[in-house]
Amino acid sequence: MNQYQGSCMCGEVKFSFSGTPRFIKDCVCDSCRRAHGASAVCWVGVATSQFDFDSGEVSLSWYRSSAESERGFCTTCGTRILFRSSKWPGEIHMAVACMATPHDLVATDVVFKDELPAWSAMSLGDRTL
Repeated sequence: MNQYQGSCMCGEVKFSFSGTPRFIKDCVCDSCRRAHGASAVCWVGVATSQFDFDSGEVSLSWYRSSAESERGFCTTCGTRILFRSSKWPGEIHMAVACMATPHDLVATDVVFKDELPAWSAMSLGDRTL
């Protein structure tokens, strides 16, 4: 069974998941872009039963970014790590940028393409910048 580890920038919050992800996708929605200060965020989603905190859960805080959704971040370094939502019950989404490398987690699609801003140089056709 595949095992993946990840952490925030300072290493205070460590987490892992095992098994096959439900999805790996780049998100360009306004909420993700604003929360991460980036053109896109690559997420890996798994069932909550596949996910574990390895250490530092007490240093994780949740910000309610909408009526349905929360974003988990490290209170020490500020790294945005996790996403959960009542829109996707029983799932937790992890920022792929926080996963230990090397790994084989590669996005297979871009979601919320209609929210891609005009100022972004991101090409949705060949996924290059």
